[in-house]
Amino acid sequence: MNFEYPLRLKQNPGDTMFRFFDKQALIPALVIAGFLGGCAQHVDISYKPANLSKGTGELYVRAFEYLPAVKGDVEPDEAQQDKSGLAYTHFSENVDALFTNAVKKELGSSGYLVSDGSSSGVSGEIRRFSFDWVGMTRMRFDIAVFFIVTKNGKVVYSNLIESTHEARKEGYKLEDPSEPIELAMADCIGRFIRDAQKRGAL
Repeated sequence: MNFEYPLRLKQNPGDTMFRFFDKQALIPALVIAGFLGGCAQHVDISYKPANLSKGTGELYVRAFEYLPAVKGDVEPDEAQQDKSGLAYTHFSENVDALFTNAVKKELGSSGYLVSDGSSSGVSGEIRRFSFDWVGMTRMRFDIAVFFIVTKNGKVVYSNLIESTHEARKEGYKLEDPSEPIELAMADCIGRFIRDAQKRGAL
């Protein structure tokens, strides 16, 4: 990278200001700026069912829409984040597939048969999937999902479920960046299942 400037100012021999504005001083500043604005962290999620709810019946699960990506605010595999943050968070698969598969795993673990041929189904919208720094010492994952349950084509349940979990930073790294994501997802889906069961929709 060339740090020469096309426009050179006339310098007086006694002017010391120009002695400090040279390549050696500029390079570290640009490196730091790059770390602050353009870094990315890649997080692998190995989601495992965690809720203790039990149920019976047959359900299909349609792909959940990741609205921030549909609107073009983020990439399909990217978490929402303050663009002034230290890093962008990307996953090993798109967020819609990540969450949809988690819902299938939780329903299956709870005792439901997940089948495309069922007349009852679960779908929804992922409205927030946000990963941000909190005071430079913690990273917080925040999720908001609008769940829908249908029976024979009729909506019998709809509700917005939200959850937040945090991870503390150790030195320059998180203890486990996937942990708050998995915990928030499990809490969100588990709360949906319990609420839908309470209302007689599952």
